[in-house]
Amino acid sequence: MTIEVLILLAIVAAAFVLFVGGWLRVDVVGLLVLSALALTGLVNAQEALAGFSSPAVVTVWALFILSAGLTRTGIAHQLGRPLQRFAKGSEALLITALMVAASLLSALINTVTVAAILLPATMDLARRSGRPPSRLLLPLALGCLLGGPFTGISTPPNILVTDAIRSAGLQPFGLFDFTPITGAIVAAGILFMVVIGRRLLPSRTTPQEGVDRPSIGTSYQLAAHIFTTRIPKGSPLDGRTLAESRLGSALYLTVLALQRKGVLMLAPRPNDILQAGDTLVVHGTPEFLEGFRASEHLQVEPVELAQNLFPRCLQIAEARIPEGSPLLSSTLAESGLRREHRAQVLALHASDETEVKDLRRHRLAEGEKLILQGESEALEKLAALGLISDLHIVPDHEAGILAARRTELLPVRVPAGSVLAEHNLIESRLGNGFGLTVIGLARGEEVLCMPSPDEKIQPGDLLVLQGSTRDLEVLEGLQDLEISERSTSLAAELESQQIGATEVLLSPRTSLAGRTLADLLFRERYGISVLAIWRRGRAYRTGLQDMPLQFGDALLVYGQRQSLENLARDPDFLVLDEAAARAPRLEKARVAVAIMLAVLASAILGLVPIAIAALTGAALMVLFGCLSMEEAYRAIEWKVVFLIAAMLPLGAAIENTGAAQMGAGALVAAVGDLGPRWVVAALFVITVLGTQIIPTAALVVLMAPVALSAAASLGISPHLLMMTVAISASSSFASPLSHPAHLLVMGPGGYRFMDYVKVGVPITIISLLVSVALLPVLWPPFG
Repeated sequence: MTIEVLILLAIVAAAFVLFVGGWLRVDVVGLLVLSALALTGLVNAQEALAGFSSPAVVTVWALFILSAGLTRTGIAHQLGRPLQRFAKGSEALLITALMVAASLLSALINTVTVAAILLPATMDLARRSGRPPSRLLLPLALGCLLGGPFTGISTPPNILVTDAIRSAGLQPFGLFDFTPITGAIVAAGILFMVVIGRRLLPSRTTPQEGVDRPSIGTSYQLAAHIFTTRIPKGSPLDGRTLAESRLGSALYLTVLALQRKGVLMLAPRPNDILQAGDTLVVHGTPEFLEGFRASEHLQVEPVELAQNLFPRCLQIAEARIPEGSPLLSSTLAESGLRREHRAQVLALHASDETEVKDLRRHRLAEGEKLILQGESEALEKLAALGLISDLHIVPDHEAGILAARRTELLPVRVPAGSVLAEHNLIESRLGNGFGLTVIGLARGEEVLCMPSPDEKIQPGDLLVLQGSTRDLEVLEGLQDLEISERSTSLAAELESQQIGATEVLLSPRTSLAGRTLADLLFRERYGISVLAIWRRGRAYRTGLQDMPLQFGDALLVYGQRQSLENLARDPDFLVLDEAAARAPRLEKARVAVAIMLAVLASAILGLVPIAIAALTGAALMVLFGCLSMEEAYRAIEWKVVFLIAAMLPLGAAIENTGAAQMGAGALVAAVGDLGPRWVVAALFVITVLGTQIIPTAALVVLMAPVALSAAASLGISPHLLMMTVAISASSSFASPLSHPAHLLVMGPGGYRFMDYVKVGVPITIISLLVSVALLPVLWPPFG
């Protein structure tokens, strides 16, 4: 054994230890290997840097951009939609459809990308079929891995072995040379999963860990605050819009999704109409809903009680806002008319006599006309203080007509046990929550006209409300709602290619500090919902509309990605997760498909080398606006690119030092006399074991020279052994650490390490048996 071989073995051993230990990133280890090979003279400078100009490396990063183009234009998501038709089928049919779709998509798109694309669809399948996600997510990951090697450009191992064959002066593999053996392994793997493998899958109704997806904000404990409720038959909420239901204003609940007849509609609009039987997926504090459940909080009394009370209490008057009034430029809430002066504004007319609709946010101006309600002494005091002028008390017979036109009077009794008892009028949320104003309160013989907002409600009180019977019916409808499901898996279903959640901060240069979401008309302006506000280490979920914003606040927002994208362009906000705020470019979908088909056709027909075809396709994706250049850069897994480029010189060093011949000699000595199939089996086992601890790209670079030397020593087909290296390097099934696709489903599926071993080891053995049986047939050893 020469000194060069000893140095090479020392470098490989050190890299092996670093790969296994995980103390350094794999791409850093690759660069250290490259540097060591060059500094020790095992490769010259040209060989050391050749990896960065290798067609294999160019193909890999160009394919990352092509895959991102398909994802960014929504094509990848559309490819997963047909799976929904299998939701009502048997588990065997579900697993079959899921694995077939995942394996076929992996032939065109990066394997991890396929797993990420199909994860939400699979969670939806689990929900619709009533099965735990753990029954479907591991088959999803295995389908992605099984179908990865379908074509010559679908996985890095295939690209690398093709490049190694070409560099050896042999006929390189064609685009579909990998398809027959991969198809056989996929078929065998799916058959195993349907017949035996699914019996080895866990049935965990709730994920064990890692449930919250980072894109929805795990720090907010979002999953713990999402639940479902159902609109019962005959509910007063049937036929009302979401805005009219008062779920947000009364119970601080945000409706994230609406399921009707099996169809889940994400981020419904405020004007969407509810129907009996609808299931609402809501976010908020469940205690608010539970507090209204199964209790009669208000008992409606005969309207005559209010009619008798009304003339005794209040007067209606008309007045104007004079020059110099303290009310100028203030809103009604800021004016203190109700809290300090016990006067209620029924209507407001601008100086041109047009009625102002948005009383809550309107700022009062000189010359505007007010329709006021209150005790005569209170109204006269307003005029004496100079707040109003031209006060005119409306006669009783006209006042009744005017009041009836403005709103109805609703007498209600507060029974014992009501959730409103022992709370003041503000805390009762009758006004802000239900649009009902308390204008009178009778407690025994005592009658209070226009009671103070701080007045505490007592059991037995008779309240005279001013509002609409429809608003009162809403309160009755909310009493009928109950929590029907509280599952931590619900959060994973609430994002799609068009709907998402992200976290935003107030910009350092914002002028919004001190203003509330209600002041900003946030929902109306941006079309998105604020689920929580993070302030000083805790999440606030109630009263958000009236909470003044502060510097340092973070807002968890949810809605259309196009709306999130518009928010990201507002200089008052900083969006933390830009990926969540990117709407798919659906108008570019056909262009992206055409570019990808052109790349595949060029490679199939041999018009141009695959590296050039992929590079051209990547440039066209950017040129035609399928994605921006910045998005293209972000799409490239630079860690993978640098690892491959840095490890490629290792193959040259193995050849230069004669280590390839030594490794091949050991392999030949061990199984060479037993025949080609034993050689295939031994090479497969060595490579598969290596994939559990060594990055796949590095392992292929290490094994390719050994396979070529063994083929030369035995006089058998080098294509047979190189195909063995490619297929075995992609057979990473038995460990969650062996491939990112496994890690992606581990949290949502609640899987443990042994779940992967129980299912993955048999599939690895099946892949080995299929390869040993078919590879010598497809690639004759002595052909």
